[in-house]
Amino acid sequence: MEKRRSFFKKIAGFGAAGAFLTIFKGAYAGNKAKTTFIHHVYFWLKDPENPAVRQKFENGLREMGTIESISLLHIGTPADTDREVIDNTYHYSFLIGFEDRKGHDLYQEHPIHDKFRNEYNDMWTKVLVYDSVDL
Repeated sequence: MEKRRSFFKKIAGFGAAGAFLTIFKGAYAGNKAKTTFIHHVYFWLKDPENPAVRQKFENGLREMGTIESISLLHIGTPADTDREVIDNTYHYSFLIGFEDRKGHDLYQEHPIHDKFRNEYNDMWTKVLVYDSVDL
């Protein structure tokens, strides 16, 4: 009887671990498709200490994240790391992925992206874009 209980406890533990991994993978893989084209944008704001400016900018980034062709989305700020090779002078990082170049091109021409460029371009002093594709 003890062996049976031990067996079921192990199975339950594996089930819980499996459920956790499935939930984690599902949350991470909010990705709608395989991501092979990465578009990474860094923004330096004119008024980064103003909470209203930051909130408005974050809302604009989140809205851009709703564009259908995006398969991966990460909006971030600099991590608290300090090494010679790290540039953490930017204020926001906007990392998005696409299934392919076509998805990227749809994003570039999307009305939400156009709206963001038109309504928010006066909020930054510098923007850098890095695009990359899978090997």
